[in-house]
Amino acid sequence: MKRTERLIANMLRQIATRDVVVLDEAFGSPRRLAALSYVAVQYGFRYEGASRLGQTLQVRLVRDARPEARERSTAALGRLAAGRAPGMRPGTLKPLPDVAPAVALLRARIEFDALAGDVPDWRRKAVFMTASAALMALLLIPVGWRSSLAASATMAAVFALFLRREVIRKDRLARRLRSAERLFGRGRPRNTLPKRRH
Repeated sequence: MKRTERLIANMLRQIATRDVVVLDEAFGSPRRLAALSYVAVQYGFRYEGASRLGQTLQVRLVRDARPEARERSTAALGRLAAGRAPGMRPGTLKPLPDVAPAVALLRARIEFDALAGDVPDWRRKAVFMTASAALMALLLIPVGWRSSLAASATMAAVFALFLRREVIRKDRLARRLRSAERLFGRGRPRNTLPKRRH
């Protein structure tokens, strides 16, 4: 059994027996998890949130009690009987062109929520990066204070760029999701988007 088939089969087992579905992926691929989440939504679930646990990206979906979700689920079961996951190319987790925008928005939502969940981790990253730059400066003192300061400053600049890139990425995702917020619903704290920064 191919990996894609295994992932879909595991998700379908959860859908059949639970009201809460948890999808996870080591070294998380938001693209794959977004496609699986889209399929789960077709079976009457709704996206609840995403988080990162170490190197594992985890997505949580809950059963949607609304009538339109039940209708989607009935239609999806008919397609499953025909041997394909709803909205995906046969045997893959590649979305068909008509559902690709919805899957792309789910992927953006997953990435945004995973980054939002990293806030406590940012403090640890900042402490680690500062300590690393200071240690580099101390180790290079025997070579000369200029070399020590240059290496430490370079290291600090690289770390600052890395953190800045994460902030820019999160802001870009927030802007994209804000423009499509009506697709995801409002009011759940976990999914609340930040206000635009000035």
